[in-house]
Amino acid sequence: MDKKLKQILFITSFGVVLFAILMNFSSVLPFFNNIISLIMPVIVGGIIAIFVNVPVSTVEKLLKKLFKGKKTKMSDNSYHAISFAVTILIAVLIIFLVCTIIIPVIRESVTSVYYLAKEKLPAFVDYLRSHNIRNSWLEEFLNSENLEGLFGNFTDTAHTLLGGVALAISSTVSAVVTAVFSVIIAIYLILSKNRVVRHSKTLITTYIKSKWADRIIKFCRLFSETFTRFLSGQCIEAVILGALMFLTFTVFKLPYATLVGVVTAVCAIIPYIGAFISCTLSALLIAIVSPVVALKALAVYLVVQFVENQFIYPRVVGANVGLPPLYTLVSALIGGKLFGVIGILFFIPLAATVFLLVKEDVRMKTN
Repeated sequence: MDKKLKQILFITSFGVVLFAILMNFSSVLPFFNNIISLIMPVIVGGIIAIFVNVPVSTVEKLLKKLFKGKKTKMSDNSYHAISFAVTILIAVLIIFLVCTIIIPVIRESVTSVYYLAKEKLPAFVDYLRSHNIRNSWLEEFLNSENLEGLFGNFTDTAHTLLGGVALAISSTVSAVVTAVFSVIIAIYLILSKNRVVRHSKTLITTYIKSKWADRIIKFCRLFSETFTRFLSGQCIEAVILGALMFLTFTVFKLPYATLVGVVTAVCAIIPYIGAFISCTLSALLIAIVSPVVALKALAVYLVVQFVENQFIYPRVVGANVGLPPLYTLVSALIGGKLFGVIGILFFIPLAATVFLLVKEDVRMKTN
């Protein structure tokens, strides 16, 4: 059969199938939902593996540098397995330190917030009543017998919440199955990364023309490298910003320095949105103590964040990604709109990869 005729038949068939799907979209949608539900463990496991692979690859590079030139040589699979075990050990150690050092401080801060709120809210209710503002819901909240049990003991509250979450998860069998299989698939993908990459390359080069196969492999390699640099830089930047907030709040004797530092470090992992969330939460917490102090804390927070954005972020994250600020913001907006937080974290390195390839292609065509 003639090559041009094949192309015409393929395009025609594709158009007919697409038209049939669009005309019967309400009937086809449940089918696609079932397919997505079926492969959801693979999707979730793949996302987990991509994130976990970043620290595993970093540890693996350090181990190879450490044992470079040694007489005893290990295989790549051995390096990868040891790196995965070391990463898990480091994660467990970090969780242990957080539970033993940071959580008690946060508990103390949250308890302090509760007692301050209990002290300040009645005056606020009187203020609303004096201005004829409806506040029945707030009075009911203050008179609730469960208020003391909800906020008075942070540890019991945390246990109750965790128990409720665990009960909700256990009641949904599909969610449990998805979570278990996702973790298993993620572990398999991480430990068998070299084999999975080799098999994927074989499939791509076998069933796709060599010109397009090379482009796909190059794109995947660049995206993997860019995502690793981006996520590593974002985590380092988040820790630096959290530490700066803690030190600055401590120096200026502002309340809840530890809590603000932890909230900032956690939220700052999310580009753009995280800084806004942490700033808002910090201001609201301190506003319970005093609105004037909250304004002072807000000014300090914004100054520290400005300095960090101008001098630290470009060196830690910006140089690693190589994407102009405008494109970074647009990528974050599109990714967040489509897939939420995960979309933001994936679309920035994705846009950086596309930008790098387009820039390289333009340079080749203009020379």
